[in-house]
Amino acid sequence: MSAPRLEAFRTAAFAPHIVPCTSERSWIDRLAEAGAAASPPVSLANTHGWELLVPAAFEIEWNGGPAATDLVVRGIEPFPDDFPPEQFAASHAGLGIVSFNTGYLFRTPPGWNLLATGAFNEPRAGVAALTGIVETSATNDPLIMPWLMLAPGIVRFEADQVFCTVIPIQANVLEAWEFAIHDLGDDPSLVPARDHIRDAWKTAGTNLFGFRPGNAVENTGLKLNPPVDRTGTRPTLAPDSALSPTVSKWRPDSLLNSIDHDQNDQNIEGRSRLREGTLVRSPATAIIVPEPDLDASAFDFIYESAFLTPAECALLTETAQDLAARQQSEGIEDTFWKGRFLQFGDVLLRRPGSAALMREAQSRVTQRLRAFYELTAPIFADTAALVRWRTGMFMDPHADRASPDGGYHGFPHRDFGSIVYINDDYEGGELYFPRLDLVVKPTLGLLVAFTGGWHHEHAVLKVRSKDRLTMSAFYSFDASHRERDVYGLGPLG
Repeated sequence: MSAPRLEAFRTAAFAPHIVPCTSERSWIDRLAEAGAAASPPVSLANTHGWELLVPAAFEIEWNGGPAATDLVVRGIEPFPDDFPPEQFAASHAGLGIVSFNTGYLFRTPPGWNLLATGAFNEPRAGVAALTGIVETSATNDPLIMPWLMLAPGIVRFEADQVFCTVIPIQANVLEAWEFAIHDLGDDPSLVPARDHIRDAWKTAGTNLFGFRPGNAVENTGLKLNPPVDRTGTRPTLAPDSALSPTVSKWRPDSLLNSIDHDQNDQNIEGRSRLREGTLVRSPATAIIVPEPDLDASAFDFIYESAFLTPAECALLTETAQDLAARQQSEGIEDTFWKGRFLQFGDVLLRRPGSAALMREAQSRVTQRLRAFYELTAPIFADTAALVRWRTGMFMDPHADRASPDGGYHGFPHRDFGSIVYINDDYEGGELYFPRLDLVVKPTLGLLVAFTGGWHHEHAVLKVRSKDRLTMSAFYSFDASHRERDVYGLGPLG
């Protein structure tokens, strides 16, 4: 059964970028600086849906009058394609209401609507987003996002700020729900919850909402007396609490819970087998090649042969060859990496068909990772690129998010990595996992994806002839590190 699909149809040549929602909020950053944190429900809400981003900085001025002409929109910086800012945001109804043109007609499957609102938990001074539910399974109208000026004055929107958040919701489901209110003691299964609240109150003298408990807590119900905060503190939930365990990003029976992500002696022993990109095999060294009886489910990493078809590989290989001059050099100090990366953004500009394939492939890799490791939190592709490995090149063992000495690592957010092999007319360049003492022989269209910690420390053995071409990417639970071009809606007509 295919997943429900939210489709966005551009209504003009220009349309704002759409990206997955992120947990980033400036006030949450300030909480972190003060040694506090946002509650899990707030952080979870922040990551639900998709965000539409302001294309360029502009300001809205309202003199408080009731007419549409009492509100003015002024561009602060040029909009893409010289798009007039007053066509992006304008007042039509008056009364300080500003209508934002999303530039899209959204379509959902039958039985689904679209909730449109501002960014969750990101209030703004002087202006507020209004919320609507659109019957997007039938409407033929583009989505308009309204905002309301709260007082006369000027408000400014910066480029890439969120002006609209959209979330599909099922239609006509509330009518089937019933609502019931109980005392906590009415359900014996909630005894741990009652005991947890009682113990927290005893420890801090107050509950999470500033109430002191009545005697009923010792029995079966809850009695909340008037607000009294005796200590000025709030009880915290213990990480190992049976009631509220630490929130995980994967299911309890995920492979990730059985993997030791730290270094051990097997890592050190595995590294000792490598000399300048050449492996000295041990008696236990295993080599994986695609065979009919190969059971890829036995691995603790993803191994999928023929992930890409030969035709898809040929398209990406041709793109890598034709755009070789665009391989990134500026801003890369390490000569090992200079002039070897063809970034997704460059492919998007010059080979939109290839970019569409790369984008679709990264989406499929993301799905594979979520299913294989039983992830419950979303992950986002970072640094998707076509990479060239020239004759004689190799790479020493490394983990994608950690340093051997435990010191600073530039990319601690890289929770997973993936490699897709897009050519096979070269020799060497095998992938080696030191800790597993396992060699993966590249084959055309093969996908290998794994965790970013020391369990899947890996090396690239020396390329002995010709160029090895791959499509690589990293994946992070942190949406702020997503590659914007991959998740933005570029000109992939």
